[in-house]
Amino acid sequence: MTKWPYTKYANVNPQVLNYFPFENARKHQLETISEILEAVDNGYNYIVLEAGTGTGKSAIAATLSRMFESSFILTITKQLQDQYVRDFNDFSVVKGRSNFKCRLSNAGCDEGKCVLEGHNCKYKIKENATRENTCSYYWQKYLALNSDVVISNYPYMFLELNYVGDFTKRSLIVCDEAHNIESMIMNQLKLEFSRQDLKEYIHFNLSKSRVNTLENGDFTTWMDFIEKIKQKYEIELEKISHLETNLDISRKILFIKNQINACRRFISQIALSPDKWIFDYDRTSGVAQFKPLKIDNYAENTLFRYADVCLFMSATILDYELFATWLGISADEIYPIRCKSPFDVSHNPIKTYNQFNMTHDILKKSAPRTIPTIKSILSNHLNEKGIIHTISNECRDFLIDNLNDSRLITHDTTNRSEVLEEFKASSESLVLVSPSMNEGVDLPGDECRFQIIYKIPYPDLGDKQTQMRAMDNAKWMDYKTCLALVQTHGRGMRFEGDFCKTYMMDNRFMGYVYSDMISNQFLPDTFREAIDKIHNVGEFESRGDSGTDQLISQGEQYIKNNDFEKAIAYFKNLLDKNDYRVYLKLAEIYEKTLLYEDEVKILTDFFKSGTFCDTRELELFKDKLKQLCEMGYFDYNSNIETLEKEFFKRVLIRY
Repeated sequence: MTKWPYTKYANVNPQVLNYFPFENARKHQLETISEILEAVDNGYNYIVLEAGTGTGKSAIAATLSRMFESSFILTITKQLQDQYVRDFNDFSVVKGRSNFKCRLSNAGCDEGKCVLEGHNCKYKIKENATRENTCSYYWQKYLALNSDVVISNYPYMFLELNYVGDFTKRSLIVCDEAHNIESMIMNQLKLEFSRQDLKEYIHFNLSKSRVNTLENGDFTTWMDFIEKIKQKYEIELEKISHLETNLDISRKILFIKNQINACRRFISQIALSPDKWIFDYDRTSGVAQFKPLKIDNYAENTLFRYADVCLFMSATILDYELFATWLGISADEIYPIRCKSPFDVSHNPIKTYNQFNMTHDILKKSAPRTIPTIKSILSNHLNEKGIIHTISNECRDFLIDNLNDSRLITHDTTNRSEVLEEFKASSESLVLVSPSMNEGVDLPGDECRFQIIYKIPYPDLGDKQTQMRAMDNAKWMDYKTCLALVQTHGRGMRFEGDFCKTYMMDNRFMGYVYSDMISNQFLPDTFREAIDKIHNVGEFESRGDSGTDQLISQGEQYIKNNDFEKAIAYFKNLLDKNDYRVYLKLAEIYEKTLLYEDEVKILTDFFKSGTFCDTRELELFKDKLKQLCEMGYFDYNSNIETLEKEFFKRVLIRY
């Protein structure tokens, strides 16, 4: 996609003023709402709105929701639901059972008597329902069902719309934080089994051999396995249903029913696109997962069809054409709008460092050298709160162990929310060290005055789904990385006049930014303008360092002097620099000297080397192989797919 321009729409629909929730609008808010309405009038059912922090997306969503006959507003977290309700208290909010207490027991409504025992509760919905005589869960649901505007979260509404059926189609659905829709739908579609649960509930051994069979199996293998598990759960349910009930038996019955229903949902969903699913097994946790590789065949049927118009909102869409493709929407069905953040980028600068190569292969050597620099940063912000984005658990543990600073606090998977709230509420100059605070976290004002991004936030390369997506689409990896960079950068700058300084430790960063500028253009200009070295970005022509640049320049003298034998020997000695340009130089020499077999070998060696290059540069290697194919030295069609898979596999392992 060519660069996505910012909107220049300047008209204001007079009707918008009647529904806008505040006395005064922010710059371009009314125009953006008017442009969306005009797009709908022109027949567009899918609107993509990328609007940076500070543009007032919530007010835009609220105004449109009031103007349509009925609407859903979906968020990624219950905290964001609460924020909508605080700002617009005439809207109804609906959440899952676990958020409410059962009025007949001390448990949550997800373990209430009606759920565990099929209890005919006196607090069920009645004809003359009131807050006082109705279950708190069903009361909020009753209000939402009778409300024109409903605020919910993706997981709850996904289950309600597709399986419960109380909520039905509405005029508008607003998908907030829309860059997460793909992963949200994936999480709802996946089927998960714990090795421990299978052993405990149905005495089933998920052995190593069975896991290997599933890992190497196909749709038929998986279906046989899931049917077998479902049948065992059904037999166990029949067996314990006749027992005298107590709390443990009731909980076991509920768990088994949920597992049976999950199997049934999975069986109905996988049939739509059986070749786009994977099996993955985490040997540490003992959890087996069946999950979709893509959701382009599922998004419309499971979510979008429940509204006449879908509005996708996010500060980080980055590329609306790819966004549409991955959701199964034709790009020409999308009406894209891009609004620039009003914030002054000088208040949110990014300082870069060129000493620390945080490549996975040499991270253990580089990491100790970062400690003095990070200690200096912490000292410079002695009386301010900040956050260190470690990207991985391994890096988090290393920094906690080696910084030896009482200001540092961290969390694990079980207490993330509690530690975050402790950090936000504290008046001390704490520093939160975390691998997972890169988005969905609001740290305004003094809650965060500085950030350290320890390394480029590539997606989790240990995840099988991530590996296969990257191999399937070369741009996907960069898209996800750029999205994480922009989201992470935005955590500490939340309102006009706010300020937060970001430090990027990874010396690959500037090369990454430059390659994005000349190929994908995912990173928005507001992000690039915040970087301290962006005006000298032309100096960064590769992911190698300046020393490699000089070495390549010296080697080019041999080529200019036609001393090809020395040139070949010289550049072969540079192969361990992991710079794609070295491979291209050798290919150039072999072409000049008519050594075409050697040219084929060095080009194919590159694909297997794990050396990084972006998609534009990868095309250079493919073009050369196409030329050699035309000359009869290489079978391009038979080999290129295997080479590309090998390239992405090796790069994923390295980075």
